[in-house]
Amino acid sequence: MTRGKRLGIRRITGERLRRAVTAGARKVIAQADHLDQINVFPVADFDTGKNLAVTMGAILHIPQGLPWRPVGEMARELATASLRGARGNSGVIFAQFFHGLAEGLGGASVADGPLFAQALARAAARSRQALAEPKEGTVLTAIAAFANRVEELARDTEDFIPLMHNGLAAAELALAKTPSFLPVLRDAGVVDAGALGFVRFVEGIVHSITTGKMEEVSLVGANQPLDRPTVKYDPEAITFRYCTECVVEGDGMELEAIREVLGSLGDSVVVAGSPEFLHLHVRTNAPARVRELAAAFGTVAREKVDDMWVQHAESAAESAKAGLALVVDTSCDLPEFLMTRHRIAIVPVRVRVGTDEFRDRTELTVRGFCGRVQSGAETSTSQPPPADFLDAFVHLGRRFPSILALVLAKDLSGTWNSASQAAREAAGTGCEIAVVDSGTLSGGLGLVAWAVARGIEAGLRLREAAQLAREAAKRVVFWAALPDFRSLARSGRAPWAVGWLSERTKLGLVAAVGQGRIRPVGAGVGRGGLMARLAALGATAARAMEVPTGIIPHAMAIGAAEALAGRLRAAIPSPRLDIHLVDASPALVAHAGLGAFGLALLDMGWVARRIVALGGNG
Repeated sequence: MTRGKRLGIRRITGERLRRAVTAGARKVIAQADHLDQINVFPVADFDTGKNLAVTMGAILHIPQGLPWRPVGEMARELATASLRGARGNSGVIFAQFFHGLAEGLGGASVADGPLFAQALARAAARSRQALAEPKEGTVLTAIAAFANRVEELARDTEDFIPLMHNGLAAAELALAKTPSFLPVLRDAGVVDAGALGFVRFVEGIVHSITTGKMEEVSLVGANQPLDRPTVKYDPEAITFRYCTECVVEGDGMELEAIREVLGSLGDSVVVAGSPEFLHLHVRTNAPARVRELAAAFGTVAREKVDDMWVQHAESAAESAKAGLALVVDTSCDLPEFLMTRHRIAIVPVRVRVGTDEFRDRTELTVRGFCGRVQSGAETSTSQPPPADFLDAFVHLGRRFPSILALVLAKDLSGTWNSASQAAREAAGTGCEIAVVDSGTLSGGLGLVAWAVARGIEAGLRLREAAQLAREAAKRVVFWAALPDFRSLARSGRAPWAVGWLSERTKLGLVAAVGQGRIRPVGAGVGRGGLMARLAALGATAARAMEVPTGIIPHAMAIGAAEALAGRLRAAIPSPRLDIHLVDASPALVAHAGLGAFGLALLDMGWVARRIVALGGNG
């Protein structure tokens, strides 16, 4: 070898791999704010930098190893750490990249150029396979360009320094082309944030292996000011509302089967890891269902659910504030498609099952709750803590000048107190907040929320919307048919003797819920008797309405709910009758018991007229 010629790097040990990846991770973390500012795909929620910083942060905790630690062993440790710490769509893809790299390096003690190139090809393939619907113009494009270029050059050189330098150049070229693949990037005048994160990662590696030093970068505050892209406030573009993640540990889990299951619940599906340990990511309207389905494959942990609509509202805060946000608690029984269509923010009620506590509809589905009731578990509900309402108010307050929180009857729950306390604490944010007691719950609260949502869309301001809510709360009617009084007696809302009598006589009760009270209106034997009484009450009320609109919530009683809807349609032949069936909220199930069903009615013709009278658009 000629004297003075640079030797380069021809072998990668485990410790050298750790140092290089650590340097890349530090570079990404330092650029987190910048990555957030340009994040507009798939949803403009400006959190790619935060998510990648959390993912990379897990890597930084891997301790320094022996100089000759096997490279395959270190790659597996990097993969495990990143999978456990992964967050967000890009973070999970990065974790799968490391998992593929570990597969490619296998049990190798050291890696030369050709072996490392093969491992990178495996990493790129695994990254793409992790997504149910991979898209070009994202981090996948940058990863593929980098891996392909390294693989091409590894045939002619064994030196890692030119391999990484040229691989970086290919990734940078792919990054520059991302707007040509995704119009949303072109319109915003930015490149893909995930792809830029990967380029920054490789930059850190190149600096490390070229100089032998960690690049001196601050992990915070290292970003130059950047004009955030203008984001149009367009919540209707968000088809699936909740960004949901969790890890699953099991034995022989089938990745393709899990991808298919998650694909049936939403989009942006990423399944990263091995048959023994997986990190799942999906955007969905049923986050609790994701958990239940994942639990069928193994033990679920590290769950995270973000409301994309709330995040999008916050991301559009740079535009002029306008409009009014509506917040409800999860005792509100309104079909999910209406919740999403009208962009109603939700604060979950707490549900206790045995000694475990869950956030309703986020960590536990209604059907999952009912299943636990069937198994004999003791259940109860409690109001959301003020911090949950405060979090929603703060996020929404960055986009909206005013917020209306519509909650279940304050005489039946402490939810109103929690929301009111949070509203007082948020008073200094400059956002005007009103908390309205609906006096009802379940389907009754759902119809009041629907009426208010229509008023907001018609241009009502906070004061007028709150007035509409109070007036609608007085007009809505809601009856619950209770085949079994035992749950009501256990909750203290009926004497224990009533529960004892119900169990022995099969006598049921129809109760009216409204104005903060639950009062009996009639008895019936079995579901048939209760249904007949409820149908008669509903038909009488609906005939007096111009546009009768109803919600039938039920607790594992779909047959009774469908039969009741059929009776109402037969009794009220008007084409204006609008009936929706929904699974009852745990707030109703816990106190009314399994088999309960109800009927809520409100005249939407009156609602339309009242909105106009209050100043809304007709």
